[in-house]
Amino acid sequence: MIGSASPSNHEYLRGLGVEPVPYGRRLVDDVLALAPGGVDAVIDLVGGAALDAVPALLKEGGQLVGVTDALRLKELGGRYLFVHPDAAQLTDLGLLAARVTSQSTSRRSSPSTTLWPHSTRSSPATPAGRWSSK
Repeated sequence: MIGSASPSNHEYLRGLGVEPVPYGRRLVDDVLALAPGGVDAVIDLVGGAALDAVPALLKEGGQLVGVTDALRLKELGGRYLFVHPDAAQLTDLGLLAARVTSQSTSRRSSPSTTLWPHSTRSSPATPAGRWSSK
């Protein structure tokens, strides 16, 4: 699993078993360096300009799920998931990612990759913009 975050949060992501990449202008290049064929799923918890990178990151047939900007998600062929920032709904989002990853892995022999944006900036989706809490 790949997660985007500021460098100060990379160690935290590694502790979760996530391969961190910095968000920003090089996001697409950094993710594709780790997953040259693209990723199976993008779970967007930040919205905004971060969604612009999705088409370049997803493999054909890949899934996009997000909790912000329902119209933009729809334009990109993704699904909007309404969440209130509580543990049960974030768990459901994680289970959805696991199901997508599991389905993708069963269709191919190569490992699947999911991108989880992780931001410390405030967002309407979550109080701290994080996909998980410390």
